[in-house]
Amino acid sequence: MRVFVASSEIYPYSKTGGLADFAHAIIKNLRKKGINAMGVTPLYKIIDTHKFSIKSTGMTVKVSLDSKEYIFEIFKTDDTYFFGNQELFGRDYIYGPPGIAYADNDIRFGGFSWAVSKALAEGLIYTDIVHANDWQTALIPIILKEVFHSSVKTVFTIHNLAYQGYFDSKLIYRLNLPPHLYSMEALEFWGLTNLLKGGIVFADFVTTVSEKYANEILTHEYGWGLEGVLNKYKFKLKGIINGIDYDTWNPETDSALWFRYSASSVDNKFLNKQKFCQVYGLDQSKPLISFISRLSYQKGVHLILESIKDIAYLDANFFFLGSGEYEQAFSDFSNIYKNIRVSTRFQDDLSRKLFASSDFILMPSMFEPCGITQMIGMRYGCVPIVRKTGGLEETVKDIAEGGYGIVFDNPSKGEFMCAIKRAIDLYDNREKFVEKVKTVMQLDFSSETM
Repeated sequence: MRVFVASSEIYPYSKTGGLADFAHAIIKNLRKKGINAMGVTPLYKIIDTHKFSIKSTGMTVKVSLDSKEYIFEIFKTDDTYFFGNQELFGRDYIYGPPGIAYADNDIRFGGFSWAVSKALAEGLIYTDIVHANDWQTALIPIILKEVFHSSVKTVFTIHNLAYQGYFDSKLIYRLNLPPHLYSMEALEFWGLTNLLKGGIVFADFVTTVSEKYANEILTHEYGWGLEGVLNKYKFKLKGIINGIDYDTWNPETDSALWFRYSASSVDNKFLNKQKFCQVYGLDQSKPLISFISRLSYQKGVHLILESIKDIAYLDANFFFLGSGEYEQAFSDFSNIYKNIRVSTRFQDDLSRKLFASSDFILMPSMFEPCGITQMIGMRYGCVPIVRKTGGLEETVKDIAEGGYGIVFDNPSKGEFMCAIKRAIDLYDNREKFVEKVKTVMQLDFSSETM
């Protein structure tokens, strides 16, 4: 059996978030199980073709979009196909500069989806199953079924229902799609074209990234307007919890760390913290609570901003690593508060050092389809502080209930601050805290359990 995992980003070639890690992990896991899995993704300018030995196959695909012809060249490594077009993907960013989406992302990812589908239809590449992910590749199941009447089976995974790929009603014509697709039963959605809706309707099977989130998105509160569609097609919807690649995220082998460690050598974790605090001018005797994520409303950043003055008075240190819509609000905190540090420039090396140095990982999300930050954090010995929602509820059990993390329910300043104070109290009980560090490191959230 052959499976293509189509994704707008795949680690280590391109990455802006957890989607890249998911795609990498599922390809690797399928291959371990003897399935011939290949990634399929655009060839962006940012991808180092020399470093990754990406070679041209000599094959090309022509696609007509918006009264213009685009030629895609197909490249390949051992585990991934890349579709390259300099005009569409020869840019400095994957989706656009920070906070700004490229105005032609509909053409960019519509073109990519057409090219992949056409290459399959013309026999240039072959697979039994295409696993598409999020709105950027949602057109692949649609085109395969409705244009080419292909026998290839399709799976579509929703990673975050908040991002649906809305475009105007003329998109159907710009992408040369059959006119019947602009209907309530297909891609039409309140006068717009909704690509994610199309993936739900036309894929043979639909998944999302946790069982809890699969149930949540059937409700008005979490359905983002698509709860009716999802309920109609829930017979083919299943939630499957994400996992992380334990080879990629391994404190025993991570070359970014000052000191490597395992659950049986957690003293080395605390040496990382000592070094980190020296570099950033923090008191190493206090707990280090870190937030490593997008600075967005979804991630509960407004709770942090509402509480920042109270946080500053706590007997703990805080490090915020991320970029996004609240970036400006965070930018001066390092200068204002002696126990708070901020970096709005994401660096993989820094994130790894921060995971290794932190005592707690903070995730006060308003909603969280799955979340992998808490899994990486626990892999590196961070006790999680999370809000009870989506995949966070599924992966973190509260200490008060015999678990290993700190969970709060109501997204209010009061409950949020109470959760942080519980963490500080746990840290002050050194024996119990070290026990929880060892416990979370021995949990299994590897992609092999997916």
